[in-house]
Amino acid sequence: MVRCEACGKDVPEGNRFCIFCGASLTSPTFYSEIRAPEKFDKKPAGIVTWSRKIPLITNPYLVIQCIFIPFGIAIVMGSFLSIITGGEWDLLTLMLILGAGLSVLMLIIMLVLQIVTRGGLETEFFISNEGVAHKAGSTTQTLDRISTGGSVLSGSMSGTGAGLLAISQENNILGWEEVRYVSVYPRVRSIVFRSKYLISPVVLYCTDQNFSEILAMVKKYAPAIATARL
Repeated sequence: MVRCEACGKDVPEGNRFCIFCGASLTSPTFYSEIRAPEKFDKKPAGIVTWSRKIPLITNPYLVIQCIFIPFGIAIVMGSFLSIITGGEWDLLTLMLILGAGLSVLMLIIMLVLQIVTRGGLETEFFISNEGVAHKAGSTTQTLDRISTGGSVLSGSMSGTGAGLLAISQENNILGWEEVRYVSVYPRVRSIVFRSKYLISPVVLYCTDQNFSEILAMVKKYAPAIATARL
C-alpha cells in the first residue's frame, strides 16, 4: 500500500492517482499543496499561486459553456428517454426547451453575480514545473451546491447534471504529462489546459501583471504537442 500525501489514506500500489481524492501519487508535493490550501504560505519552491476574480458574463469561455452544456445534457437525456419510450421524440423537444431555459437562467445568474461581486468569483490558481490547477473559492462552492440542490428539488435533470458537472470542476488538477491541448485567450488573460479526453479542463485566469510570466512557464513546461501553436 502507498499513503496518499493529499488525503492520508492508503492506496494499493500501482495506482498513479489516489482512488479516494484523485491526487497524483507520482507528484505528491505539488498535489498535496493544492489539496491542502492551509499550507499555501509554506508552498515549495517552483510553485506560483495567485488569486483573481473570474469574469462571468463578459467571459466568452464561460458564456459558451452556459449555452452548450445544458443543451448537450438535454440532447443526451432527451434522446435516451425517447429511445427507451419507443420513439416518443416529443420528450427530446421538451428537454431541449428545458435546456434553453436553463441556459438563459444561467446567463442571468452570471450577470447578477458579476454585478453583486463587483467583477466575478474569487478563485485560486496554481502552476509549477509539475502541473497546473485551479480551486474555486467558498462563494463559488456554495452557489454550485445551492443551484444543484434547487435543480434536484425542482426535478430538472438537465439542471442537476449541469450542477454536478460544475461541482466536479471546482478543484481541477492536470500534470504536464496529461496536458494535450493549450488554448490562450489574451483578452480575458486566461489559459485553458485540456487532457486528451477533453474533459475536466483546468483554466488559469492570470492578472495583467503575471500573464506574460505564466505564459512563459507554460511554454517551458507543457508538452511540445500542446504548445505548438502558441
